[in-house]
Amino acid sequence: MTVLFGHPTGNPNSHHAALAHYEAGRLEAFCVPWMPSRAVVGLLDRFGSRSSRMKRLMRRRFESLEHAPKVQGVMGEWARLAQRALGRSGEGLSYAANDWLMAAMAREVGARPAVSAVHSYEDCSLLQFREAKRRGKACLYDMPIGYYPSWEQTQAELARRYADWLPAGGLPSSRYLRPDQKRAEMELADLVLVPSTFVERSIRRFLPRKTVALAPYGVDCEYWIAPHRRPPSAPLRFIYTGQLSLRKGIPMLLEAWKSAAPPDSELELVGLWQLSESKRHNLPPGVMLLAPCSPEALRERYRNADVFVFPSFFEGFGLVLVEAMACGLPVIATDATAAPDVVGDGSGRVIAAGDVEALVAALHWFATHRDDLPAMSESARLQATRLTWPTYRKRVTDATAAYV
Repeated sequence: MTVLFGHPTGNPNSHHAALAHYEAGRLEAFCVPWMPSRAVVGLLDRFGSRSSRMKRLMRRRFESLEHAPKVQGVMGEWARLAQRALGRSGEGLSYAANDWLMAAMAREVGARPAVSAVHSYEDCSLLQFREAKRRGKACLYDMPIGYYPSWEQTQAELARRYADWLPAGGLPSSRYLRPDQKRAEMELADLVLVPSTFVERSIRRFLPRKTVALAPYGVDCEYWIAPHRRPPSAPLRFIYTGQLSLRKGIPMLLEAWKSAAPPDSELELVGLWQLSESKRHNLPPGVMLLAPCSPEALRERYRNADVFVFPSFFEGFGLVLVEAMACGLPVIATDATAAPDVVGDGSGRVIAAGDVEALVAALHWFATHRDDLPAMSESARLQATRLTWPTYRKRVTDATAAYV
């Protein structure tokens, strides 16, 4: 018996989930709009690798799945890529990929009698789950972020608390959101795979009896390594990377930074600003706003930083958290991330999401305990090395074995 697996783009965690089934000898097919071959990547590398868009496309390739059976929708994906190249990007294109995946997997469920389980993700599982249930097959649901009904409540609270931080257009458009689909997918799921205990808690608030399995993501510690090169006399540099939005806790971070006023310190915010323009033009002293950058450039920024700050109100895991730790950065992070699962006292501080006073105290502690940072850096790196992708794959294999 086999697993039909799918993802609408192909990213590190989905690649390794597919590889888990492939290594176990039970992958029926990996359904993905497009995974470029070695030859295509060679052409991209030769003619377009300097483009950031081309580099993102090249990262869709995953050598270990080169010979795995696949179901692809290349023409449709190329059409979407062409629209993005013409500046017509948006959530609509992402949901078009989701719709292709659902239709393709629903079709394949019926065409492949060896399939005993269907494994797919939030927002792109409904059609194949319905077909799987009709045929008596198991539904394995992957939740890379907290359960949406929980986020609805959190977002409403944040909009009230930080009303003056909202961008001119207000909250992000809900035009493409499908909350009823999300709930239906969850109801159909026989097993939910989650990357952190925070995600599990967000599900159990609404569905306390749901079968949930924890499978924390991994980190490539051979890539994410950045020997610290900051001179002791330099200002202490805190760094955050990701969306600069309400969900990520940026208003709270800037409020805490202003209150803490950590001595001889600076804060780098690396990402796309998604908040009020008036706030962007009135950042507290010591705060630098930097554009999103490539993984290579981000690794260099970690090399020139001292502490990673991750004040998110709602996450799934937060790969940037463990990537920063792999680069030797101790962290300050909230309990709405994977931090409670991966950060110990020796490698950082975990605070309650939304607790400004705790964030102020943590910023001040690091600014006044610089002699402790080398040992914390070693501890952070050591902790990150325990979060391997092979371990993640074993968790996926073990958790899903009973359904195949």
